[in-house]
Amino acid sequence: MIELEQLTEHLSSIKPSDWNKLFGLMPEIDATQKFGEVMGGDKLPDDSITMPYWSSAKIVDKFFYAVNDLDVVPVYNWTSWKEGKNLLDDNRTNYNNLTIETLCKLLSIVIRADRFSDGYLVSMFTNGKMLKIIRAIKINRDQYFLLQEQHWSGRGRQEHAPSDASQPNQMRK
Repeated sequence: MIELEQLTEHLSSIKPSDWNKLFGLMPEIDATQKFGEVMGGDKLPDDSITMPYWSSAKIVDKFFYAVNDLDVVPVYNWTSWKEGKNLLDDNRTNYNNLTIETLCKLLSIVIRADRFSDGYLVSMFTNGKMLKIIRAIKINRDQYFLLQEQHWSGRGRQEHAPSDASQPNQMRK
């Protein structure tokens, strides 16, 4: 897990092809009907009951491995970030309006909360919020790369443009 202070720099260093580890899961997530189920809770011969637990679908595991492989789940005091909890609790949240750093912080909340409340991650897939967050990250990344491309293509044109005779040319020494 990456430190929050290093997240922005790290995000800008992830290649578009690497992001496909996460974004390539979107069609499968969209098509999945059941993201997990409660297992256990069985009565044993001694009348004790096995502890129930959530068993997640393979797509949830793929997501978990993808975000960990990309290292986009930052370490921070997520339990005290009330705004994040409010964003996740509010069904009207437009994730597309959030920064990529905020979206990654939301991933941290969901993944970490699942360790303390088994099934939370599955529930966030079931209610569609995880797919919304992933799509918002993709939109955010696509816009970033588009701006980078425009910036560099603009610089290329500027460097090759004819120089203005009234302006000193730094390259003519």
